Amino acid sequence: PDACANEEREEKLLASQNRDDGRPPWRRVLEREKTLIIVGIIFFLLLNTKTGRYVLYPFEIFTTWVHEMCHGTAALLMGGSIAYIEVYENGGGVCGSSVPGGQWRSAFVSSAGYPGATFWGCVMLLFRRTTLGPTIGMIGAGLLIILSVILYVQNQWGIIVLSIYGVVLVLCGWLLPAVLLDHLFAFLGVACSMNAMEDIQNLYGFGTDAGTDAHTVAKYWGGSHITWATCWLIFGIVMTFIGIVFARDAREVSTANGYYSNGSKTHSDYTATLGTSQEGLAYWKPNV
Repeated sequence: PDACANEEREEKLLASQNRDDGRPPWRRVLEREKTLIIVGIIFFLLLNTKTGRYVLYPFEIFTTWVHEMCHGTAALLMGGSIAYIEVYENGGGVCGSSVPGGQWRSAFVSSAGYPGATFWGCVMLLFRRTTLGPTIGMIGAGLLIILSVILYVQNQWGIIVLSIYGVVLVLCGWLLPAVLLDHLFAFLGVACSMNAMEDIQNLYGFGTDAGTDAHTVAKYWGGSHITWATCWLIFGIVMTFIGIVFARDAREVSTANGYYSNGSKTHSDYTATLGTSQEGLAYWKPNV
């Protein structure tokens, strides 16, 4: 009976995939990703309002940490060092670094925040549908946050909150049901990829003549801070689009080969043995 039920499920899945082939690509993307697209729009609207930022506060803290770590990573790539990283209660942050070799290297470090966070957000979106992507990504991010606290974070608020945040991400990656983990991982990816879009006022430095990343890059590399901020904004839009549209979907591959699970177990509950279930069509998750 199990074999017959699985064959029936596979036939239905393959039939639905064949129906999908007859639809325009843009329509398939919209139907497949409509929830994530709506979430992205909501993120953009809320993060550009004072009240909305409180609603999405945990996502903002994560994005700030990624942003500052990208500055620090750029400094290391330029042969410099990270002096400190601080994340503040208001959602802001700063990365102090020392970079030898001239102003252009300093400008590179200053330019790495928005594009770097956007790039990693795109990577998260691209792998959000793979069997191990959300698990590895969530646990890995949590461990990196804890490591950064040990090595670089200096302000008391940042140490306490980021330590808790790192532990929570590790636990989420290990214990959350697969479906919930995938959604949380995707939402974090959207928040990162939209880093340049989440606060237009800070991005362009409205109300200030200096102090933003765009001002620093314009000072050393030329052009205006408006130009650089606009480039980062466009880059963020493009990378978010790529992450959503070209995501690898391992679920269809697994289910098409007859691997089923009920989708309600935690990631740690799955074993390397490929089994079947009568509880519903979902995607298979290996043990990690």
